[in-house]
Amino acid sequence: MLCGIKAPITLLALLFLASCVDSESFGNRVTRSDDVKKEPQGGSIFKIRTTVFFFIYGFLVLLAFIGFLVWRLRRSKFQARNSKMHFENICQELDGSEDPVPESMKDAPINDKIDYLPYKKNYEIAKENLEKGPVLGHGMFGVVKKGYLKMADPKTEDEQKMKLEVAVKSVKNTYALDQISMLAAELRLMCAIEKFPNVLALVGAVTSELRKGHLLIVTEYIDQGDLLEYVRKHRHLFEDHLVPDKTEPDSYLTPLSAKRKTYHFKNEEGETEKAISQNLDSLTTSDLLSFGLQIANGMQYLSTIPLVHRDLALRNVLLKKNKTIRIADFGMARKYDDKTYYKQSSKEVPVPIRWMSPEAVHNMKFTQQSDVWSFGICLYELFTLGGLPYPTIDNEDIYVYIQSGRRCLQPDHCHLELYDLMKLCWNAKPELRPTFTHIVEYFVEHMKKSAEHVYDFVEDMLRLEAESQRKLDDWIRINRSEASEVDLKSV
Repeated sequence: MLCGIKAPITLLALLFLASCVDSESFGNRVTRSDDVKKEPQGGSIFKIRTTVFFFIYGFLVLLAFIGFLVWRLRRSKFQARNSKMHFENICQELDGSEDPVPESMKDAPINDKIDYLPYKKNYEIAKENLEKGPVLGHGMFGVVKKGYLKMADPKTEDEQKMKLEVAVKSVKNTYALDQISMLAAELRLMCAIEKFPNVLALVGAVTSELRKGHLLIVTEYIDQGDLLEYVRKHRHLFEDHLVPDKTEPDSYLTPLSAKRKTYHFKNEEGETEKAISQNLDSLTTSDLLSFGLQIANGMQYLSTIPLVHRDLALRNVLLKKNKTIRIADFGMARKYDDKTYYKQSSKEVPVPIRWMSPEAVHNMKFTQQSDVWSFGICLYELFTLGGLPYPTIDNEDIYVYIQSGRRCLQPDHCHLELYDLMKLCWNAKPELRPTFTHIVEYFVEHMKKSAEHVYDFVEDMLRLEAESQRKLDDWIRINRSEASEVDLKSV
């Protein structure tokens, strides 16, 4: 047998014999002319020895090649068995644990109860009803494509043509078992989240080929991409409605940066300007206030589930063409190729250190309080028009910088009351940070007092979005009858 321990010994032995033959044949060769005359057949003997020498070496090469093939075959079979077992485990995990949730975990975030969360089979989509389109975005491990979902059981010609625009998320490498496992965990988390205006909605999933490494998560399609990119792209068009407060007495001793500012939403005729322009090629203070309130609103809902996001940042907030937002990427899968994810020497995976609370950086402890800290950083991103948190500090120095009590400075386009809210979110003690319920109340009070027309506009838009998501839920429910019977155990 050429594999295992015997194969190397056999090869070494044959190589040793070959070298002996070689040394003997060449070592016994003489060059004296009288010896050559005495052995007229010396040339033939040399040819024979040379032939034997190369035959043995060729035989050894052949044996080594065969041994390599056998080793590769056995290794492939072992990996295939391992993969099959792993996919079996993922399928079982999708069903959720049959054991009840322990009493001690009843009030824990659903992230901690992931082992008990089942995949809801009524979300299953028949693969033939899903068309995949162009790539919308991708990370090191995952890819998101635009897709179209056909009706499961069309009754009329119009229904046959009807397609729902969706986004389809998958892993790049179907053999990357850990990434498939994380995507499956994200699917189970999303199944536990009901439809809400400021949270990305799950449409369904394709799990029928999970044992082959194919898993697709299908969500609603959000057409304008992430909020960070939008704010940065339109910063040169920004219309600032925050102006110096004329009621404040002037003083040469007060630096310009420290002077109080107030909102000014009236035009030259003294009329209040339109709250939020539907023109996507615009960006105003009203937009920033709206985005901030909507993010807080979405996070308040997630906190009631409860779910800990762990990676709240503008890059993980999506924007619709009507300027409403969706919080996304609240699963376990992460994009590790982004430069904002810093690899700490003491951590196994890169982390978004500029958005993390000190306790999360120190011991990877993620809670609703650490999400509140990240929300404060989101506000900083908004009011700096996409600026980088701690722009002058290197990644490896940020933790020490925060521990020393220093924080991000007040952005130029940020009202003092909102900067006060940021500082509350950045309290060093997690228990002293506000909850998302308090944050929403703070935001609403601030906007009703200073920008009530913006608040009213946001309220109207969110009512429309709630109705839109209700219709989406109805569409999903009607179009799941065919695929909902899939049994993962028999896939």
